[in-house]
Amino acid sequence: MKKWIVFCSAVMTLWAGCPHPKQKMVMDFDSVRVGELPAGWFVSQTGKKSAAIWEVDGQKRLAILYPRGYTSKERNLFVTKDLYFSKGSVAATIWPKNDAGVLFWFKDRKDYYDVRLDGDRIVLEKIADGQIEPLIHKRVPLDPKPSHRLEVDFCGDRIVVWLDGRKVLAKKISKFLQGGAGVIASGKSKSLFDDIVIEAAK
Repeated sequence: MKKWIVFCSAVMTLWAGCPHPKQKMVMDFDSVRVGELPAGWFVSQTGKKSAAIWEVDGQKRLAILYPRGYTSKERNLFVTKDLYFSKGSVAATIWPKNDAGVLFWFKDRKDYYDVRLDGDRIVLEKIADGQIEPLIHKRVPLDPKPSHRLEVDFCGDRIVVWLDGRKVLAKKISKFLQGGAGVIASGKSKSLFDDIVIEAAK
């Protein structure tokens, strides 16, 4: 189910220097029929002309049924049409199979940023004109459980990444953009996703 929460106050802050979110989207897939996708979202692909086949599985999770791609440079994308913003956050519960993550500042399938959990590494990347530019990566200790909560906060020139409630990455960049948000997995990954939360401040 997609739930919207509209915030009126601009006094509070997400983190220092950023406005309180004005919109919050929560997608938990509970009301989506098995084998279908929620309204307001679309699938896309980096590195391939045809997109992967995504659907909601019997446990009400978003699944990549048939991925399109063979390498980490080929990405399966699932993006909302409803929000386009520069400051905010994206979070999702992920069951990574090979890798999985969240994306933000999505302009099109060739231009966006992503954060992925790839094995025991957290990777922050910039994709520009289809070319992948790794910005930072770090090995992180993982709890021995099948799913993890991944979140990225972005405000101005600051990007902060959280994994299972722990701050694991922080990066300053030269400029920031506007765009959509969603989730991502690369190559042959058949990862699973649930409880996608997107907060848009501006």
